[in-house]
Amino acid sequence: MACMLKQRLEGLIDHYAALCLALALVVLSLIGVGDVRMVGLVGFLLCGVGITQDSARADPWVLFPLIFYDLAAMASSYMAYGNIVDGYGAMHALFPVIYLLTACLEGEEFRLVRRCCALWTGALAGVGIGRFVFQTVTSGRVNRMAGVLGNSNAMGIFLVLGWFVVMYCGEEDSEGKEGNRTSLLPLLEPVLLMALALTLSMGSFLAMAAGISVVLMGKKRQASWGEVFWHGCGLLARATLGMGTGVLIYLAAARTSVPWTCVFLLAYGTALTVYWKTFLRFLQVYPRAALALSGLGILVAGAAVLLRPSATATFAERLEMMGSGLSYLTKSPLFGVGSFRWRILDLNDGGKYFNTWHIHNIPIHIGVEMGWFAMGMAVLTGLRGLCKKKAPTLRAGTAAFLFHNMIDTSFFYLGITALALAATGEPGAGGRKIGGGAVKAVFSLFAGLFAYSLYHGIRWN
Repeated sequence: MACMLKQRLEGLIDHYAALCLALALVVLSLIGVGDVRMVGLVGFLLCGVGITQDSARADPWVLFPLIFYDLAAMASSYMAYGNIVDGYGAMHALFPVIYLLTACLEGEEFRLVRRCCALWTGALAGVGIGRFVFQTVTSGRVNRMAGVLGNSNAMGIFLVLGWFVVMYCGEEDSEGKEGNRTSLLPLLEPVLLMALALTLSMGSFLAMAAGISVVLMGKKRQASWGEVFWHGCGLLARATLGMGTGVLIYLAAARTSVPWTCVFLLAYGTALTVYWKTFLRFLQVYPRAALALSGLGILVAGAAVLLRPSATATFAERLEMMGSGLSYLTKSPLFGVGSFRWRILDLNDGGKYFNTWHIHNIPIHIGVEMGWFAMGMAVLTGLRGLCKKKAPTLRAGTAAFLFHNMIDTSFFYLGITALALAATGEPGAGGRKIGGGAVKAVFSLFAGLFAYSLYHGIRWN
């Protein structure tokens, strides 16, 4: 037993690059939109790992736009503040580094990174559910689940990405004649869905629907309309049962005179998790049951809307915010008005004040604060990521992330964007080989940038 454990540990050490990426994801998830000192440390660690790599296979239509976006963001910071650190550029330098480091990984290391991503999102979902119930029982206060990200909408899209990653891992495990019957990753699916329901993030629900649509379009390329229909029913049935359980937990906590009864629904959710594989086999054997369950999804969606009656007004306000952002797009097209400055302009322009740091449309926000070139590079990266040839489930995760950023701000949460790049990026698809010398040079340059950012952050903050 000890010998087997030693061999497994030695095998993990051989995949140190994948483990460092997973560790970076954990750290970035905990720091929200970022701290320049922590980002400097994480970035320097990843660059140190990257310098040891011999080669990479990356898509230049993703890697170069990411780098150019970051250069434009730093130029904007310099024009606004006289340095390249006081803004988003120094922190968002993590994005091309993470992408290039994933491009250095091989097949087994990719599997390890994705599984670490799935486990981490599942762990945060489980902790979030437990905290929600504990808070309800001990204090009687009921709030939308925000998790470690500190924001319910950000946590929602984080969980949506995790759901698609878990489904992809399950598809990988089921390949072959027998499939991997011992994998426990599918058991994370109901946990993620219950936690997603507790966020009551309507934008994330819509992003999830957009992702499911992409899965079905990918399925249509290989199957008939009938098969696509039943596959869609199966997906919706899974989502309905998992999210329906989460909605019931929220209803018991928030809309009854005995909120502690949500504990019994949590026990039901636990049993559902334990027997989730049995439920999936049931849907395969009895597809008409999947049709009935997917129909109940209308009730689940209705209940979620009733629990958040302000959602319509919130969406209308976001449209107003986008209109405000569009009015500033021509103010400074080349470098933008500078990071963090749209809020100040919004406060003083005499119109409605939205009291938020980010316009809830990422292309518009980047165009306003960092200029049109940065906006173009960000849009090009997103479109290329969506159009790449990769598994439908991974493309669905990318689509959900991009959709959410058209109505929210998840791009600025470092852990969310890192998850999207590491788990759904697929740099090797359509990629070109980059030699070891070029890889080491790029990582060395970014290491210098992160060292300077760390020095600046320690000295001036």
